[in-house]
Amino acid sequence: MIIALDGPDGAGKSTQVRDLVAWARAEGHSAAVVGKWDVFRHDVVPYARFLRGTDQVDLRTCIAEMPTPARMLFLGWMNATAATRALERTEDLVVLDGYRAKHAAAELLADCPPDLVHTINATMAPVDSVVYLDVTPEEALRRKGDDLAPYECGRDAGCSPARFLTHQTAVRRVLLDWARTRGWTVIPSDSQQNVQRALRDHVTALLHTRTAVGQR
Repeated sequence: MIIALDGPDGAGKSTQVRDLVAWARAEGHSAAVVGKWDVFRHDVVPYARFLRGTDQVDLRTCIAEMPTPARMLFLGWMNATAATRALERTEDLVVLDGYRAKHAAAELLADCPPDLVHTINATMAPVDSVVYLDVTPEEALRRKGDDLAPYECGRDAGCSPARFLTHQTAVRRVLLDWARTRGWTVIPSDSQQNVQRALRDHVTALLHTRTAVGQR
């Protein structure tokens, strides 16, 4: 079973992913994490070895500097790589750390042709459940402090907090609308403990349902 965790920058996805996998294993389930930044793990994604010589910080800056639609194509490659690898896993629970939706929303706001954005997303391997960790841009900014990247700020090279708030507000509006119309599970990310509890309850229910019908 593949669960994708998505949400605004600063929602605490990676922290929750680690906790969820550790909890699932303690409960006796096999579990694994797959993420788009695994492209820097050349033993895991050997065909991404052309990225040698760079790092995640540099690549995040380069992505923000890419023109439209090249940026969407590159992000699509990263997300498709993760989604395909997740589908190939055989664990009881596979957690996709990050999801294509956030980038799709950001690229639509950057005037990338909608047909291209939707076509790229439609070709990616499916997931069984999408969980959206919601947090206000103001709270996200408080959590991140000065640790801002250009792409998070609407491709603002100066990483202005004001641009972060404006961009994240627009992206959040799109994602919450998609969550409502696409049946995602929305969990307010106001408290780490509350998110932890809600995620565990959600996964428990899904695993029980799949066990009852004989699915993995």
